[in-house]
Amino acid sequence: MAENQNQDVELLDEDEIITLYDDDNKPVKFYEVACVEYQGEFYALMQPVEPMEGLGEDEALIFKVREEDEDNDVFEPVTDERVLDAVFDEYLKAAAEAADECGCGCGCEHDCDGDCDCDCDGDDCDCGDHHHGGDGECGCGCEHKKK
Repeated sequence: MAENQNQDVELLDEDEIITLYDDDNKPVKFYEVACVEYQGEFYALMQPVEPMEGLGEDEALIFKVREEDEDNDVFEPVTDERVLDAVFDEYLKAAAEAADECGCGCGCEHDCDGDCDCDCDGDDCDCGDHHHGGDGECGCGCEHKKK
């Protein structure tokens, strides 16, 4: 599971498979990509394990999750475009935070303990010598100079 600052989104590793049943009662296996809390409700972003007609391999379906009893959850497809967009936006924010390894919002892949002010598309960086070593490179693939 990936770490992120957004407590309303849990990003999941692709090793958990959930089996749902289609309209013909045929099993369909999904990877649960993320669980998102939005306006007090829980939603699951799911990607099919096998290719699914009408769904690209980088696309996911969003289901509202409600607890039927202690051992069973019910997954209801979400059709409201407003809710789909809002839940997906929350997921994107959490995924971006998880991809930002140093947590500072710079997008670099270095560990600066959150005190970074990098602009990796530019020439400025004041991350501090603790991970630049004074050479102006932070390991993110760009070459910027220390302020």
